[in-house]
Amino acid sequence: MRTSRFPWMLGGLSVVLAVVLVGLTLSGPAPSAERQPAVATTPASTTPGATPSASPTTPRPRPAGTRLSLAGLRVQGNTIVNEDGFAVRLLGFNSSGAEYACIEGWGIFDGPRSYRTRMPAKPVNKMATWTGANTVRVPLNEQCWLGLGVERAYGGAAYRRAIRGYVDRLVDAGFAVVLDLHRSAPGTGRSLKQEQMPDRDHSLTFWRQVATAYKGDTSVVFDLFNEPWPFNEPATPRAWRCWRDGGCRLRSENTGRMYTAAGMNEIIHVVRATGARNVLAVGGVHWAEVLDGWLAYRPADPLNNLVASFHNYAYNRFCKDATCYNTVLAEVAASVPLYAGELGPDTVDDKCTPASVGNTGFSKRILDWLDAHGASYTPWSWNAWKDCYSLITSQKGTPTAVWGKEVKARLAANKQ
Repeated sequence: MRTSRFPWMLGGLSVVLAVVLVGLTLSGPAPSAERQPAVATTPASTTPGATPSASPTTPRPRPAGTRLSLAGLRVQGNTIVNEDGFAVRLLGFNSSGAEYACIEGWGIFDGPRSYRTRMPAKPVNKMATWTGANTVRVPLNEQCWLGLGVERAYGGAAYRRAIRGYVDRLVDAGFAVVLDLHRSAPGTGRSLKQEQMPDRDHSLTFWRQVATAYKGDTSVVFDLFNEPWPFNEPATPRAWRCWRDGGCRLRSENTGRMYTAAGMNEIIHVVRATGARNVLAVGGVHWAEVLDGWLAYRPADPLNNLVASFHNYAYNRFCKDATCYNTVLAEVAASVPLYAGELGPDTVDDKCTPASVGNTGFSKRILDWLDAHGASYTPWSWNAWKDCYSLITSQKGTPTAVWGKEVKARLAANKQ
């Protein structure tokens, strides 16, 4: 999500700015929302550091009635498989809060006051009542994890213990967990806004520590950076090179000063150096919306354990319909597992109230496509915000009238 607590209000402004800046950046007229922008890419075979795509292989057939384990997750061809070699689709939802409550100084998790610093069993048990849900994506905050400029009660060791407790509860309840670097900031910045890219100041240290802490948890996936948007350019080689290699200079959203970005290759190297073999999700550029350079600029993983992550919202500009799904997404999904780390509902206005969720066919279209292609997804979000993105009306797990019911039914229909 481009923002967290009030996603549409600030997200809408981001879209407007993105449209203006893209128009200034790209030569010629701005590309139509119905078409992917042409991407000038370096072929994968000649891209420095690129890992050749593994040939897709067929997972083992799972005997009827066999419980699907979520341990030992790894990539096999273009499929995620478990320790038994059976195909796994990561299906569930996001659980937002740990990326912003801590830096705002009022807690670690978003929910009732009693949940603020320790996630109890009750909400996890309610998540488990949604048939077919097997994955929870948990957005994290770099500064809170590292204890940089955060109240002691909500950062550093206290934050890490709270996240560990939440992850353990989720895994014990039968969920896989996706840990996502959602908020970050270079230097002494406070991570109140999403940056364009991870930073060399802290992000490598963050992932070294996270990987060390969870390398023994084979049902935990690492989502390396929520929504990269280097230079706010969806279709340029320099954006993809910055994404893959880092070293580019970007202006911080949180400090207003220039910083040096860390690239996906750098983060993967740091993670693998800890001995962690966890599956790694890597989102595309332009807020993880654009994937048409993902294969050409594919990061290098010695374990070939990468998943391509994609975010799909009604306000997407370049990839929101079958034209993109059947070309760009289909090409990526034929080579590596595809994971829609965030999905949003049909929205019919920019107010983002529960009444803003309509029936334009947007969410059905992408969910149908992902199901037909065996892809994974975690819609936004298991939070009782009383807005257009809320999947639940309260901590009891009751689905919201449109978006919540749609997602709950979809998960049940895809029970594994």
